[in-house]
Amino acid sequence: MPIKTLGLYKKFPFPVVVRLVRTMCGRISQVTVDEYYNRVYGWPMPDHKPGRNIKPTQNVPIFVNQNNEVSGVIARWWAQWDGSREFNTKFATFNARVDRIDDSKLWQDLLRKGKRCVVPVSSFYEWPTKGKPPVDIYLKGRQPYGLAGLWSTWFDNGEPKYSFAVFTTEPNDFMKPIHPKAMPVILDTPELHKLWLIEGDRSVLVPYTGEMEADQLTDKIENLYPEDEIPD
Repeated sequence: MPIKTLGLYKKFPFPVVVRLVRTMCGRISQVTVDEYYNRVYGWPMPDHKPGRNIKPTQNVPIFVNQNNEVSGVIARWWAQWDGSREFNTKFATFNARVDRIDDSKLWQDLLRKGKRCVVPVSSFYEWPTKGKPPVDIYLKGRQPYGLAGLWSTWFDNGEPKYSFAVFTTEPNDFMKPIHPKAMPVILDTPELHKLWLIEGDRSVLVPYTGEMEADQLTDKIENLYPEDEIPD
C-alpha cells in the first residue's frame, strides 16, 4: 500500500502506535545503490551481496574518507573504538545521535580523526505500529541516497576491519508520525556528500527537507525477503 506525500507530510492511513523505546535507524536496504553511485559519484562499490534486510552487526558496503580520498569498503554496522582488539556490542553504538556528539568520547575521537563515512541505501524501515509489519521509507522517485556516519578500525585476530555508525537527528514532519524521536541524517546530492565526507561540515547533520514516501509492508521483512538475509 503506497503512502504518498503532499509536500513533506501526509497523515498515514493506519493507526500509529509508537514504540518510544525503539532506536533509529536500525534496518536498511541496499538494492539499487551500486549503479547509481558509480554513475553519479564515480565511486565503485566493493563486492557485496545487495540486501533488503540489513541490520546492525552485519557487514555492508560504505564509503569512507581516508586521507581526504573516498574509498568503498566493507564495514560492520556497530561502531567500535578505533583500534579495538575485539568486536563489542555492550553499548548501542550503531547509531550516533547528533545532539549528543559533544557528550561522547567515542564520537569525538572519530570526528577528531576525520573518520567520516556515507552509507549508501535505497531505503530504511521503521515500525510505527506495534505488532504490525514495518514501513519502507524512501525518497521520492526511489532515488538512492546516503546516510551520514562515522567509521573506525577494529582488529579481528590481528586483521584490521571496519565498523561504522549512522547519525540520527530530529525527525522532520514526514517522519514524526512514524518515529517522533529521530530519523537518520540523509544526504541526497553530490554537494551534501562532499560537504560531509570530504569537508566534515557538521551543518549537514540536520533533518531532511526533501520529499519522502513510504510503503506499508504486508508481512515481516524476513518473510518477504528471506533470500536477502546477509550473514554476520
